[in-house]
Amino acid sequence: MSSGGNTMSKNLWRVRLGAAKKGHDRYEKVLNLCKNEKPPCIAVGWGGLDLSKGIDKIEQYWNQDYGELFGGSDTAQIRRWVKMKKGDHIIAMIRPATICAIGEIIHDRYYKIDGNFEVEIEGYDEGRKVNFFNRIDVKWITNPDSYVRIKYLGLPKDLEAKLNIPLTIIELDHDIYNILKNKINTFEPKEAPSS
Repeated sequence: MSSGGNTMSKNLWRVRLGAAKKGHDRYEKVLNLCKNEKPPCIAVGWGGLDLSKGIDKIEQYWNQDYGELFGGSDTAQIRRWVKMKKGDHIIAMIRPATICAIGEIIHDRYYKIDGNFEVEIEGYDEGRKVNFFNRIDVKWITNPDSYVRIKYLGLPKDLEAKLNIPLTIIELDHDIYNILKNKINTFEPKEAPSS
């Protein structure tokens, strides 16, 4: 059996970036931080845990630090983050139901403490910041400044529903990659009706 390098199967991941509590750019804040990095990246929370480690180490730290067994919705998403690898594709999304860009992973995941990536996020107590210290570097394939609301892409309803699942990270069938890339690249906004 030959080693295929980049011809090995690629995965497709959808990563939802959190909405900040405040600011005119509250939906785009985390995305903008990621876009402005050199190289650009995707960043997720769970900042108290270094998710660049192997899953066994992460589980050990979780059980120690959180005083509960590693399991449930958060840990399923952490396992997905750990499965992401160089060459995989990522769909970056923000609320409300908006695709920002598709990228390709160019570097293995890493952990970087950075005060700029401490963001007060919706859904947490006032004053609680989420540390977006877990990162994966990406090369953007579509323009990260051309946001597209999912409902305007003319996608099948089941795919629309899947993209809107409210988890941070989901895995998608890689066949969807070309469909989405083509839809985003050929999307032309229509004139918005005046209200």
